Amino acid sequence: MMDELGISADEVKSRMKSGEELFFVNLQHHQDWDLAVMKVRGALRVPDDRLEQHFAEIPRDRPLIVYSTCPGDEPSLRAARFLQQHGWNDVHFLIGGFNTYCEAGLPVEDVGTGSTSKKLRGL
Repeated sequence: MMDELGISADEVKSRMKSGEELFFVNLQHHQDWDLAVMKVRGALRVPDDRLEQHFAEIPRDRPLIVYSTCPGDEPSLRAARFLQQHGWNDVHFLIGGFNTYCEAGLPVEDVGTGSTSKKLRGL
């Protein structure tokens, strides 16, 4: 899927190498919340049905990259458009999601480290 908001893993890699500070939002399907074990280093994990509740945690002063692990880019594209409609100017969705990010050899971390993320159990 091609869209003006899409960004490739190669472009993300290039921007990271040049020192640009990117902020990542790991959009997780609310029913799959407990399945992820890895995420982009420093990414904010957000359930897909609660994005608006996390607005205060998402900076507006740097490029924002939304990604997910689900097949297809549609959820990330919808979230990027939603954020754009609510005032984020430099927002993109990662084409190919987390898999392409990993294939590009970019930094990851275990879920539960980094920002305020945590792993939920027993839901």
